[in-house]
Amino acid sequence: MSSSKNDWKETKTKIKSTFAKLSDSDIDGLNGHMDQLPIKVQKAYDYDKAKAESECKVFTDKLKQK
Repeated sequence: MSSSKNDWKETKTKIKSTFAKLSDSDIDGLNGHMDQLPIKVQKAYDYDKAKAESECKVFTDKLKQK
């Protein structure tokens, strides 16, 4: 369990560095549900849905490569 908490903490740091306009409460509100990230990015950056989903896919693909 602590390993997944550490993974989420690390992921939150990466989200913040990639999507700096997201507030800490936006990121904490995800509670590990990465499927919600495009919605948060869309609002914070005023992207259309496709752009937000594309940006988040690039981000999550990079996470999976580690």
